[in-house]
Amino acid sequence: MIDVYLRIPLLFLRFGGIPIKLQAVSTINSIYNELLTVCYYITFVFVLIGLVLKNEDMQETMKNVRVILGLVVVACIHLYLR
Repeated sequence: MIDVYLRIPLLFLRFGGIPIKLQAVSTINSIYNELLTVCYYITFVFVLIGLVLKNEDMQETMKNVRVILGLVVVACIHLYLR
């Protein structure tokens, strides 16, 4: 039985596409995982492209750098948990 305090974090991990504490992974979950991964990495690439193309405005550049650092952390966690 899953502890009461672990239900919400496990739910968030499952929403993120990480099937923790599941006996079998369904086909729908597999499709969702792949779609989530593709959308994430496409977003990452386009933010990098925006950073390279719009580097004149310092405020916009700092916004993009902050987003990219967050995306890199999420990518590391994603690759580690796969």
